[in-house]
Parts: sequence; structure tokens; C-alpha cells
Amino acid sequence: MSLFGINRYEDEEWKKETNSSHNHLSNFLKQIEVRRRQRDSLKAANESTAEDVPEKVNHDISENRDNEKKSKKRKHEALSDKASSDNEVDEQKTCVEFEKDSSKRAEENFTILGSGKHFKRQLAKRVLPRWLTHPEIVASNLNSGSALKEVESLLDDKLLAKLKEDRFTKLFPVQVHLLSWLLKCDKDYNAGKWVQDTCVCMPTGSGKTLAYVLPIIQVLQKNFVRTVRCLIVLPVQELATQVHEVVMKYANCTSLKVALITGATSFKEEQETLVQKHERGSFISMVDIIVATPGRLIDHIRKTSGFSLTNLRFLVIDEADCAVDWLQYIPFPHSKAPPPSIKNIRSSWNKPAQKILLSATLSQDPEKLNRLGLFRPILFTSVVIDFEIDNDLNLDEHCKNIARCYGNPSELTERIVQCLPQYKPLALYRLLVQTQDVEKTLVFTNSSESAHRLAILLQSLLKSKNISVGELSAQLGSKQREETLEKFIRGASRVLVSSDALARGLDIPDVKLVVSYDLPKYIKGYIHRAGRTGRGGLPGTAVSLLLPNQVDLFTKMLKKVGRTIPIGKLENLDDLAESINYESHLENLKDLLANEQGENLRRLKSRKSIVKS
Repeated sequence: MSLFGINRYEDEEWKKETNSSHNHLSNFLKQIEVRRRQRDSLKAANESTAEDVPEKVNHDISENRDNEKKSKKRKHEALSDKASSDNEVDEQKTCVEFEKDSSKRAEENFTILGSGKHFKRQLAKRVLPRWLTHPEIVASNLNSGSALKEVESLLDDKLLAKLKEDRFTKLFPVQVHLLSWLLKCDKDYNAGKWVQDTCVCMPTGSGKTLAYVLPIIQVLQKNFVRTVRCLIVLPVQELATQVHEVVMKYANCTSLKVALITGATSFKEEQETLVQKHERGSFISMVDIIVATPGRLIDHIRKTSGFSLTNLRFLVIDEADCAVDWLQYIPFPHSKAPPPSIKNIRSSWNKPAQKILLSATLSQDPEKLNRLGLFRPILFTSVVIDFEIDNDLNLDEHCKNIARCYGNPSELTERIVQCLPQYKPLALYRLLVQTQDVEKTLVFTNSSESAHRLAILLQSLLKSKNISVGELSAQLGSKQREETLEKFIRGASRVLVSSDALARGLDIPDVKLVVSYDLPKYIKGYIHRAGRTGRGGLPGTAVSLLLPNQVDLFTKMLKKVGRTIPIGKLENLDDLAESINYESHLENLKDLLANEQGENLRRLKSRKSIVKS
């Protein structure tokens, strides 16, 4: 529909109407001019008659005549004025009528913006899907899980033996719920039904990885033909490596084969791990479960001959609030299930894979959720439940806003430390050395450059205490990052400075302190940073170093998710700077950065010279 309605075929008619109105006005103007000339000629005739009167006429008679002339003159002027005023009124009326006709015609032909009635509009209330507003509640208390004896009927003997070997005495609540739910879904799948997609939004460190690994291995170990039946996608290489280790640990009890494709090894080696060419020319799959990062997965879908995902049974998307553009490369109907009509169910020779989405900050953005193509999803999440309340309490009241609330474990202690920008490194140093032995600490920054500078400065400050500081950022290669992370896990380095690459999902044991050196851009970033400690029921502390002008912004971010954190300050930082000769450490940092910059320039010039030669 066009914004303005324009009559495109009325030009001649419009011109005729305009010309006729113009001629009408010109006739009126001519009549006014004729009457003005008549008045002037009448006035001149009266003056000439008065000059011809004999001088002998009596003075009184002349006065009478003059009076008569004046009265006649007044009458003539009054008549002429009346005629002219009538003409002017008629002319004005004509102009007004013409303008009215023109405006009326314009209103008919044009849509006037803002001409409608102005009234107060009602605010549109957001309506979330029922599966988000009515989730399945899982207790957040990790000690309320079930003992292994209670789940013996659900798991294979080999898996139970492996759990006992790893000193498991009980499973966490989310692990028990997902185990029973996914095994129930498997019965429906074998009966020919399309199974519901499963979303899990639980606090960090609540055991989400093992919650899906155990039931998937339990289900897939019954298959005899080897083909890719499970795909686990994770956003970063480090997290994928960690999940691969967990899957391998429990898959080794069975005949299932697992592959890791993240780019850590060459593309050709990964191809040989995934598929092999048969003597007859056909390709056979060498794995049952694949753990992958999105970029490397797309490369194999495009370039690896014989690599197929058509027989997928499970599609696991860990950290599901990250970008999912890669999902379009997954074959139909696994990427997005068709509408569940009888026709589609009967005509579909291949049932869609069951999607399992996991995150501590599951998105409620309708666009993102629609992109995931979920089929009758169900949400498992946790709320803080008072176990002293009667069991019949209305859980809907507790979780009516659950979709917008993010959780961190109750074992986590959170603090805000306010300081000036020039004292931030000193405040971090004070936090690290406040105990005799420096605790295993993760420090997060917003960029790789900031992480690099801070790591150099901390190494200089902590050198006297024989404490090693590691750096993990995108500037390092994959092997360097792997070595740095391994040193930190072993305890060879006590402090690790990282950009947000490590903030998601990684389970590093014995991390006691997490410091957000830079203010995270979004509340989700803070949730994932703080979630690197206080995991698995163990206590931990998360500290945010904020500038004075950042405190209000951060507290507003926290209020949106129903959280409040105490704010404190560190005193006597000037004295600390003098005691450790802080200025000399800053000068040392400048010199090291200048040397690095010069070295990088020399390398760049040498590369250019090699290319030219």
C-alpha cells in the first residue's frame, strides 16, 4: 500500500478546473476596474459643472448647490464603496471556496501523516512460550541428589562400575532428572514417536556435562552398525577438549568410538579419524560420537567425502546461548523439525534428532529460539526452594520469571571492590597476596591486549614471591594455549590471566578466586566468569574490580537478575605502592612492551622481504 494516494490520470480535468476558476477571478477584477473609472468620470463632470455657474448667482444658492453636490457625492461614494466591498467579499468567498475545494481534493488524494486521533496506547505485555513459563523444577542443592544405588536400574553395570571407580557415591539432581527423562524419551523414539527437545538451564558447576553424557552412552551402546549418532557442539576448543575427555572416559567401557574435531590436529588426520574408504569405493564411518567446534564442523561437512550426519540420534548444543549459525549446515530434518502433522510424521523416513541444549544463561530471545528449530521443548531449571515449606507449595509462583533469572551456585561468595583506575593493578595484587599462600586464581579481562599487559605486570609484581603467572588469550596459538592451561590445572602456575575465551564451561579444579578485572559488557559474561569457581559444591569467591563510575551500571545489571552484591574498598593503596616500588614495575612494563613491538616489526619486515624475493 502506497504512503500517498495520487490520481495519475486526471491531469486534463484538473487543468480545466484551475483555468475556469482563474477566468472567473479575472472577470471580477475587470468589473472592479470599470466601476472605478465610472466614479472618476462622474467626479470630473461635477467639478466642470460647478465652474460654469454665473458669478451673479446668489451666494446662498451656491452654498445649497454645493451641499447638494456634496450629498450626491457622498451617495455616489457610498454606492461605489458598497459595490467594491461587495465585489471584494464575493472575491474572498470565491477564493475561500476554491481553497476548500483544493484542500478537499488534496485530502482525498493524499494521506496526511498524524491526522488520526491521538490516544494513549496500552503497553504490549510480553508473552513467553509455555515451556519457558512452566519448566520442570530441579533442586539447586547439590547434596539432594540420589545415591548410586537408587539409579542402578537405569544404568549399565559397566557405567556403574566406572562411576564407582571415579569415587561417585551419588549423582547431582540435574543428572538424575536428565538420566530418567532421556531414557524415557528413548522408549518413545523406539516406538516410532518424535521425542521432545530438551533444554537445561542450571547454575555453573551443577554437573550438566555428565548429565547428558551418561544417558547418551547408555542409549547408543546398543547399536551394532557404526555411524555418527551423536554430535556435541561447543563454542571454543578448550571446552570441546574437556568434554571430549569426559565422553572418552565413559565410552571406553563400551564399543563406542569418539572423535574430537576442533582444529588442534591437521585436517587430514581428522578426516582419517572420521571416515575410511572401502575397497569397493564406498565410505564407512569410524566413529559414533563427535565432539566439535562450529568452524571445524562446517569444514568437514563441506570438504570431507563420506562424512554424513543423516543418522543423528542426539544433537547436543552446549553453551546454547552462543551463535548457532552453523545449524543451517546440519541436514534436514535434524536442523529443524517439520511441523508435527500426521502427514509429516508418516512421510518422514528419518525422525529428527533429539536436541539437548545446555547453558547457565539460556536465551529467551524469540528470534534465537526460533533459529534453533525446537520440537515441543521441555525446560529443566532450578529455583531456590525452602525445603521446610510444605511440599504442596506453588512452584509456578517461584518460577514465573525463571526465564529471565540466571543462577550461580549457593557456595559462591561475591564481592565488589571499588577503586580508582591507577590503583586497579595494586588492588588486584592486594587480593592475591592477602593470604600466605596465593590461591589458585583466574583473572578475566575484556580483551587479549589487556590480558597480555596485565599478565606481564603481575609477573613482575609477584616475582619476589616465586609465583608464576600464565596468560591465555586469542593472541596465542592453540598449542601454547593448551600448554598454559595444562600448567594452571597442574598448579605449576597459580594465577592465570585470560580474556573471555575461558569464561564458558571449563571446569578447572581447585579455583578458589575469580577476579573480573574489567567490567563485563553483559550480565551473562559475569555469570560465566563467576561460574569458574564455587563448582561441584565447593566454596569459591568472585570479586569484581570496578571504577567509581561503573558501580551504578553494574548494580543495575545485577538487579535485572535479582541479585545484590556488597560493595567495599581497599585502603592504603598508596602505602602499598611505595612499599613494592610500583613505579619501577610500570617502567619495566613499558620497556617490555616496546621491545615486543620492535620485535614484531622486525618479523613483519623479514616476512615482506621473503615474499618479495
